[in-house]
Amino acid sequence: MEPELSIVIPFCDVELYLEACLDSVARQTFSDFEAVLVDDGSTDSSSNIAESFTLKDQRFRLVRQSNRGTGAARNTGLQEIRGKYVAFVDSDDIVADDAYEQLIGSLRETGSDIACGGVRRFDRENVWASPLHEGIFDETRLRTHITRQADLLGDRTVWNKVYRRSFWVEHGITYPEHALEDASVAVPAHVMAGSVDVLKGPVYFWRQRDNGPLSTTQRIFELHILNGRMEQVQTVSNFLAKHDTSLKKAYDLVALQHDVLILLTALPHVNEATRKRIFEFSREFLGNVDDGVLGEIGAEEKDYYELLLQGQNSKLLQLLMQRPEESFL
Repeated sequence: MEPELSIVIPFCDVELYLEACLDSVARQTFSDFEAVLVDDGSTDSSSNIAESFTLKDQRFRLVRQSNRGTGAARNTGLQEIRGKYVAFVDSDDIVADDAYEQLIGSLRETGSDIACGGVRRFDRENVWASPLHEGIFDETRLRTHITRQADLLGDRTVWNKVYRRSFWVEHGITYPEHALEDASVAVPAHVMAGSVDVLKGPVYFWRQRDNGPLSTTQRIFELHILNGRMEQVQTVSNFLAKHDTSLKKAYDLVALQHDVLILLTALPHVNEATRKRIFEFSREFLGNVDDGVLGEIGAEEKDYYELLLQGQNSKLLQLLMQRPEESFL
């Protein structure tokens, strides 16, 4: 029989964290699921850990491919799924025990295309609120939509959600194959959805790695991740320009407060060629935002962007050298 829920879990070299992640999926109070584990070219013992789960729990299936990145691995998993609903999990994170019971229960009740819940960050010692999702999940809001709740622009992750699979197929959604691909899917999906259920409280625990290789979101100054961030920002802004100009204005503000600011923060830490590309991208992006957006930026960040528009790259770089590297980790 086909499972009601398909969970796609790509992984690569996460032997320190994978077992805890898969355990959290296995103990879900909602049990009618399949978990499609996509080994994206692991070189450590991750594949063995995944295979052991398939041997002890028939709900887990393992697919292997050469290393192509998270977006490609998720697309591979999507080709394998059979469920009525689809969810995604990152292989170093933890899913709350009743997450899928809550999210699918809501979709059954409302008929919405997406159900999403709150996120907490954690490491070996502490758990804290996810700054990215701040305020969005303070109360339950059923059958809402991003055009009525613009704060959902902050909900730019795919793993704190369950999607109706028919919605996914209808819109032909696939992941781009570059780093930081979540927002390029999550934001357009919010716009294309008929309605969305927002559930109060955490359904997902997003790890900040404090051992082993850093996660993608922690390696903010690596070239392919910087390139992925630029691709993501441009993709989402272009999509909103075609579908809802008021949302584009709101998103551009979010991007300037977060993603573009990360790009600027990287400037003192990259080579000259990369620095030139970031300057050009950021200046072009800033030139295409609504005139009122810059006025809503904080004073320090506004100084950065005004220097950028004026072409005072050296002065801007001097200011950014004083900015802590850990600003966004």
